[in-house]
Amino acid sequence: MRGQMMLKKIFFFVKLSLFPVLCWPQSKDATRLRMTCVKLYQYFCIILAICLQLPVIYTMTNHLDDFLVLVDLIIGMSANHVLLLYSFISIMYNYLQYVTFEMIDFSELIKPHEDIIIQRYIDKCIILYGASLITFYLASVVVIILPFVMDQPFPLLIEYPFDAHHQPLRTILYIHQVIVGIHVSGQLCSNVFMALLLWFASARFEILTEELRKTTDIYHLAKCIRKHQHLLKYANEAVLAARPFALTTVCCSTICMVILCLLLLTNRSMILVLKCFGLVVSGLSEVFMYTWPAENLIYMSQDVGQAAFDMSWYDQSIEIRNCIQIIMQRSQKPVTIAIPCVMPTLSLNYFASVRRISN
Repeated sequence: MRGQMMLKKIFFFVKLSLFPVLCWPQSKDATRLRMTCVKLYQYFCIILAICLQLPVIYTMTNHLDDFLVLVDLIIGMSANHVLLLYSFISIMYNYLQYVTFEMIDFSELIKPHEDIIIQRYIDKCIILYGASLITFYLASVVVIILPFVMDQPFPLLIEYPFDAHHQPLRTILYIHQVIVGIHVSGQLCSNVFMALLLWFASARFEILTEELRKTTDIYHLAKCIRKHQHLLKYANEAVLAARPFALTTVCCSTICMVILCLLLLTNRSMILVLKCFGLVVSGLSEVFMYTWPAENLIYMSQDVGQAAFDMSWYDQSIEIRNCIQIIMQRSQKPVTIAIPCVMPTLSLNYFASVRRISN
């Protein structure tokens, strides 16, 4: 089945893109030694990210009036995402592990009618998210080779409170920035990972909706109710796992876009315009990665109740009508990505409001 094969390839490439940060959860039967090595590696990445922030702050205090340097420092500050990423992985690890391997287990048992729906979702999303994975690492490659094509010693325009132009110190600092840059690319790919979990939940809701429309007896309907209850639990677990990542992405992208637009108002040099435009587009795309699947998840979780309502329930037995009523009641509250008093419900309407801010 084409959809199942494509889904396995997507799992492989997403897992590969997350390898620099080891964001993909380990299997449940992973040894204690392996988990310890993963934790030590993550602590090592945190130390590297913190060490990069110190010269970034030092440079920022020395060049508050140089807009080109400030734009580059905004890129350097993205290493803070790595710190937040590992914090969220530690806190949400059980949720991530559950929804990830539930997704993998389901993909191993896909039926022909389910394969059609999965393939439709893949065709709809693969261009955007595939291009994003490539762009994230391509941007790091471009930054890494800048010292070889431009008159600057390091990938980022940052200064150190000591002489950093002597060997081997210069090479060590260069390698340090390269490693952190690759980690930042891996962190950005975690947005694709979270979007994958949300899209998969939406696809399963649509599969259940199609099954409900074909239901003809009480036994199949009771089976659909059990699937719906399990699917609601899975979707809520996926939302809990993705919510802190979405909050960080939305907040950081919005703040960076506002700062970049303010810089454009004060200085309109062509180099600055090009850099700011690229960063604004990147910030908008990161927000869209969450709002698009979040919007779809809202509608798909509600469509299950609509499919139950559209059944010929009025001439059915009391047992069937009661079962249909259970599904409709559970579908009245859609599955949303939101944090009360902190982050509104993510949807395309919210994305439109963020885009107006950037304009």
